[in-house]
Amino acid sequence: MAPQPSLFLSLPEGAPDRYVRCLNAGGRWAVHGSPSSPLLAWAPAEADAAQAAAGRASGSRGRAVVVVSRSHVEETEGRDFQFFTEALEAALVSPAPQSAARARRLRTEADKLEAFCVVVRAASAAADHDAFAEVSRAASKALRAKFGGGSITSAFAWLAGRTGQEALQSVLAGDVELAGSLSIQQVVEAADMAQNAEQLRTAG
Repeated sequence: MAPQPSLFLSLPEGAPDRYVRCLNAGGRWAVHGSPSSPLLAWAPAEADAAQAAAGRASGSRGRAVVVVSRSHVEETEGRDFQFFTEALEAALVSPAPQSAARARRLRTEADKLEAFCVVVRAASAAADHDAFAEVSRAASKALRAKFGGGSITSAFAWLAGRTGQEALQSVLAGDVELAGSLSIQQVVEAADMAQNAEQLRTAG
C-alpha cells in the first residue's frame, strides 16, 4: 500500500519534488525533517486548518506560503515529520533564534558550499584542456578573493569531505539558506559530482 500523503507548508519555488522546502518545527524551510526539527504536517482531512496556517505564516513572514501534499516515503512520524498542534504555532511566525556564533559558522560554510559547487560545475562542463585551464585560473582568483585561497582540486576535495557534506546537510535541514544563484538541486548535483570524482581519483 502506498504511503498516505500529508499536507505541508512550503514556498512557491517551483523546485522538483525531492527538493521542495517545507516548514519545520524550528520555523525554517527544510528539504527534510530531523528528530530535533521535524517537518510540520497536517492530515488530508485538515486541509482547511493547513490553509489557515499557511495564511498566518504568510502574514507573519511577509512572503507567500502555500500548502503542498507529499507522501511519507521512508519518513517516520516524530522523526521526520510531526503533526501540527497549537504548541507549534511559533514556528509559523518566525524561525527559532540561533546563537550569533552558530549563525556565522553556518553562513560561512554555506557560502563555501555554493562557491565550490560553482567551481565544480564549471570544471565539469569544460570542453577541453584550454577551457579547463581557464576555469582553473578564474576559480583560483575568485576563491582567493573570497576565502583567501583555493583551487579546483581543493573545491572537489572539500565538497566530497566531511565538512562539505555537513554543510550540504545544514542546507537541506533548513539550518541555513543558500544566498547565491544556485538552486538546491544544482548544489546537490555538484556535490555528487565531486564525490564521484574523488572516489575515482582515490581508487586510481
